[in-house]
Amino acid sequence: MKKLVLCLIACAFLCSAKKAPLILYLTWMHDPMTTMTIRWQSIDSKDFDSAVIYRKKGEKVWHEKEGGRFKLQDAEFYLHTVELDGLEPDGEYEFRLAGRKGQYCFRTLPQRLTRPVKFVVGGDAYFYLYLMRAMNERIAACDPDFVVVGGDIAYTNGRSSIFNRKGWELRRWRTFFKEWKKSMVTSDGRLIPILPVLGNHDLRHCSLKPKTHELLFFDLFALKDSTYQVIDAGDYLSLFLLDSGHYFNVSGRQTEWLKETLAQRESTPYKIAAYHISAYPSVYPFNKKISRELRREWCSQFERYHLQIAFEHHNHAYKRTHPIKNGKIDPDGVIYMGDGSWGVNPRKPNDSWYLKEKACANAVCVVTLSGEKGKVDALGLLGKAIDTVDIYPAKTGIASNHLSFLEN
Repeated sequence: MKKLVLCLIACAFLCSAKKAPLILYLTWMHDPMTTMTIRWQSIDSKDFDSAVIYRKKGEKVWHEKEGGRFKLQDAEFYLHTVELDGLEPDGEYEFRLAGRKGQYCFRTLPQRLTRPVKFVVGGDAYFYLYLMRAMNERIAACDPDFVVVGGDIAYTNGRSSIFNRKGWELRRWRTFFKEWKKSMVTSDGRLIPILPVLGNHDLRHCSLKPKTHELLFFDLFALKDSTYQVIDAGDYLSLFLLDSGHYFNVSGRQTEWLKETLAQRESTPYKIAAYHISAYPSVYPFNKKISRELRREWCSQFERYHLQIAFEHHNHAYKRTHPIKNGKIDPDGVIYMGDGSWGVNPRKPNDSWYLKEKACANAVCVVTLSGEKGKVDALGLLGKAIDTVDIYPAKTGIASNHLSFLEN
C-alpha cells in the first residue's frame, strides 16, 4: 500500500510539473569544491519558483535551496539563479528544479589531487553552429570536470553586418546555451560547468554599460566588481581568468591585482591563465598595441611567478609556443597555447620565431592534472590529439624547467 501511495504521488508530480527548461547551465561564483551555481531561463511571467532540490548521490534526504530571478531588459525571458553551498569536495550531487520535470547531476572539484582533474580550454566558440556542435561532442567525450570558454563565446558584438535582425544577439545567446545543455554532458550523465572569459565579440572595448547580456548571464560582477578572477582548486591549482582589455584595461587596476594574486599563490603547484587576445599571436601581427601591452604588463609577471601555461585565443588557429622568458626561448619560460579555433573557420598561422607547433585547424586544449605532472592535449575536430605537452608542478614557487613535447 505504501509503495502504491508513493507511486501515485510521483505520478501526480510528473503530471503537474512544468517542462524542463531548454536553457540550464552550471558555473562557479565561489569555491569550486564546496559550491555550484545553477542557472536556467523561463518565459512564464508567473513562474516565480527559483528553488533547487538536491542531494548527494546515494543519500535519501533531499535539501532545498531558494534562489532568485530577474528579467533582462528587452528580453522575453527570466533568468533564475541558485547557488548551492556547503557541498563536499569531489562530491557527486543530483538535483532538480522545483516544480519542473527532469533530474540532473554534477560533481564538485576535489580538495587535493587524489584523482586526476581534467578541464578543457578553448575560445571563439559559436560562430558556425555546425562546428560548435562537432567540437562540443569531442569535448564532452573527454568527460572534463569543467570547461573554460576563452572569449568570443556567441559572437554577439561587432557582427551586425552578418546577423542583421532585431533581437539577433539574444537569439544567439539562447542558441549557445541550448546547445550547451544538450551536448555538454559527460558519459556518466554529469552536466559540465562553464567558466567564461570576455572577448572582443562579447563586449565593446571598455564599455561603460555593465548590464550587458554577457555580464549578466555569468554574473561576472558578482564578486569584486570586476570581469577577471582567480579560481582556486584546493592546494593544487590557481586558474587566472583575465580580461584582455574588453571591459577593464590590461594595465592599471587589473595588472596590480594580477601581481598581488600571483604573489599570494607563488607556491601553488599549477598556475594557469586564460584570456582572449594573444600576447604571442599565431596569425595577427606581433606588434599590435594590445599584444605589446600584454607582454609588457602580464607576461613578465607570468615569468616571475612561474606560470606554466597561458591559454590565448582570438586568432582562429592552433598554436603552441616554445617556453618564453624575457622575450626569448628559455626552458624555464612560459608556454602560450591555444589561439581560439573552437567554432570558426581556421586560418593559416604565420612563421613567427616563437611558434613551436602550429596548424590551420579547429582545436581546443584538454588539461589533465595529477600530482606528478600535468598533460595538455590539443584536441582536433576529428577527436584526436594534434599536439601534446607535459607540464610539471612548481615546487615551493620554483618553476620546473623539465618540459616534454610530443612532436607531430
